[in-house]
Amino acid sequence: MEKKNSFLKNYSNSLIFLVILVTTLLIEPYLTLTTKQVAYGISLLIKDVLVFCLPFVIFCLINNSIAKLGSQALKYIALIIPLVCVSNFINTMLSYGLSGAVVKFGILGKLSLSDVDAGLQPAFELHLPQLVSNNFALFFGMLSGLIFGIGHIKNTERICAIFSKFTNYFFKVLIPIMPIFIAGTALKLQYDGTLKAICTNYAPVLLTFIITAYGYVLLQFCLLAKFNFSVVSNYIRNLIPAIVTAFGSMSSVAALPLAIKASVQNVKNPENANIILPSVINIHLVGDCFFIPLLAITVMTSFGMDFPSLTMYLPFAIHFILAKFSVAAVPGGGVLVMFPVMQTYLSMSSDMLAIVTALYLLFDPIITVCNVSGNGAIAIIFDRLTGVFRKKHNA
Repeated sequence: MEKKNSFLKNYSNSLIFLVILVTTLLIEPYLTLTTKQVAYGISLLIKDVLVFCLPFVIFCLINNSIAKLGSQALKYIALIIPLVCVSNFINTMLSYGLSGAVVKFGILGKLSLSDVDAGLQPAFELHLPQLVSNNFALFFGMLSGLIFGIGHIKNTERICAIFSKFTNYFFKVLIPIMPIFIAGTALKLQYDGTLKAICTNYAPVLLTFIITAYGYVLLQFCLLAKFNFSVVSNYIRNLIPAIVTAFGSMSSVAALPLAIKASVQNVKNPENANIILPSVINIHLVGDCFFIPLLAITVMTSFGMDFPSLTMYLPFAIHFILAKFSVAAVPGGGVLVMFPVMQTYLSMSSDMLAIVTALYLLFDPIITVCNVSGNGAIAIIFDRLTGVFRKKHNA
């Protein structure tokens, strides 16, 4: 009985999310247009509230986490930025090698825009303004955390307790309504024909991306678990609610609360999950680093351009990584900020960028799942590195 209860506890959220997603896709053809528009409107409302509140949540999480670190805070910040840059650079260079193989062996062939139905329009929209950017909240969360942790500010514990209550209440309210959010966005994907396009027109693109990018993330989990597949399974099982949310919402931001919850279970020091995930939500996107260069180069060659040399690609890769620091982890955010980079360093035309954008949006659910999974892996890497540094410091 105890094992059964443990199973249900571990899988209840995952099963609920999966059942909601599958059921929504099955009943979509039988729903009226008004019902779909209302459901999508509710989904957008939830997302608007989430995006509006998220900077404050990020500020509170980062502030509290860094304040608790005290004099060690600067060391953690100095670890996160190089870790993210190195990871993004490796992923972007791996994508270059993959692109070379794809072009050489003609795996993808010619690319073109497909006909997709007119998008589902919501019955209503709230359009809450974003008062503060996530990056601004991240910076000031780090700054205030350093001041509280190093400066020994009066009433620090009381202030941090207030922040903690806010974030706990936010997550407590958010997680139960996520299935409603997922249902609305799933209806949008199904109605627009996006899922059908993914499964038919661009199956070779999707297959190549899944095998390589997902295989890379899975290899990371295997290495971190020392190829103990029971541990690997546990890592992935904990991430399933975040993964399903990422697929349904096409947003790493929407999946952040569940990703934090999963990583708290996957790491030895739960506080590290609260530090690393809000910090990298916009800047460490494994799926983007694999998919955007792969797609850009494939589109270039399909238009008759030469495969970019390494000397041409390296400046692109460096500026691509720098541009990651301005990406918003919301649907379509990953590709839009890359337009100037692709135009300047890969000489892509507006027609090429249109195709890249269309295909990116088609694959966005799959890309976002990879992004969230990759952040689950980097949370464990960060936890291991901080553990090593802590041991050296204590020695």
